[in-house]
Amino acid sequence: MTLRTRRLRERITIEAKNLVDNGKGGRTRPEGEPDWRPVTPKPIAAEIIPLRGDEALSSAVLRKLQLYRVTIRHRDGVSPANRIRWGDVVMNIKSATRSIDRRSIVMTCESGVAT
Repeated sequence: MTLRTRRLRERITIEAKNLVDNGKGGRTRPEGEPDWRPVTPKPIAAEIIPLRGDEALSSAVLRKLQLYRVTIRHRDGVSPANRIRWGDVVMNIKSATRSIDRRSIVMTCESGVAT
């Protein structure tokens, strides 16, 4: 499956937890900095396909959940430990799989859940 540029119409940013070694064997967020930091210096092209919406009860709060399939060109280091920001929408990566031809990564992502 070749990844055509015209399919990659959306712009996303991949983010990682903002953690540094605390000198005591653990990792903490630097004081005064956000919990998440961009991994990509600028937004990257992606194809985003909404799969289904649902509702879930989490911590006694009813939340609207949306499942997406997000496809990007291959890049190293993308995993479920990361998340995606698509405009105002924040998505947790549930799975990230490299395509057979190793040219793209297909992710299943979920928005509407607490991070």
